[in-house]
Amino acid sequence: VEATEAQLGFTAAGRIEAIHVREGDRLQTGTELARLDRTELEAKRAQAVAQLAAVRAQLSELERGSRPEEVAQGQAAVNARRETLLDAERDLDRTRRLFEGGAVPRENLDKAAMSVEIARSQLKQAEEQLRLLEQGPRRERIDAQRAQVAQAQAAIQAIDATLANTVILGLFDATVTVRHREPGEIVAPGAAVLTLMNASDRWVRIYVPEDRIGAVRMGMPAAITSDTYPDKTYPGEVVFIASQAEFTPKSVQTTEERVRLVYAVKVRITTDPDLELKPGMPADVRLEFATS
Repeated sequence: VEATEAQLGFTAAGRIEAIHVREGDRLQTGTELARLDRTELEAKRAQAVAQLAAVRAQLSELERGSRPEEVAQGQAAVNARRETLLDAERDLDRTRRLFEGGAVPRENLDKAAMSVEIARSQLKQAEEQLRLLEQGPRRERIDAQRAQVAQAQAAIQAIDATLANTVILGLFDATVTVRHREPGEIVAPGAAVLTLMNASDRWVRIYVPEDRIGAVRMGMPAAITSDTYPDKTYPGEVVFIASQAEFTPKSVQTTEERVRLVYAVKVRITTDPDLELKPGMPADVRLEFATS
């Protein structure tokens, strides 16, 4: 009797925190079997979640644009600069008249003219700043911030994938046959922790002589017996027929000549809920051939 077996391990290295099953336990699909210590990974995930919240807040601020208070503040700065410019222009007019009357030197006139130019430049700068506040952030800046949000989300997904790899789940209804490790041990990626046997996928491999293989067909019913339970018969069916012949394996005990060509045939056990036919147990198979 043979059965499908799977050796399960972690794809990540670490210290085994818990193994929830022992040899002989029967499991259902999806059962958690073992897990690694996740303290460090969970801390990294918390950090990544906080980073995501920060970049999302920055994106929200950019998308909303300037606050009304900021725009009002910018408008007030423009008004102040405009008043400063008007004062400088009035002062320049007075100074020009005094200069023309010979009351002040040329130096005073030049200083007044320079003050007007400075005030005009400051007004222009304030107007540009107000225009930026009214238009809000550039589209490129918002797109760059959205990219940072996507990057933060991807970082969380990567950590979640790593966390998922710290847990071994049963992939099919199975029986634990070997428990290779114990809690507290450090394991490398891929190291076997548990071996499971798929109880619903057991079979007996038989060898049919070349002159009789034509009578064997897929789905053909079979009766399986074993020395352990001589009074019991287990139903089976043919699920595989080899396409090429081979010499009878030496490990097969038969009363016929071993040098004859035979075809390997796989007979699946269809009913054995108590798992009485265990892997490695010798068994006999009887096929009902059609008579001509």
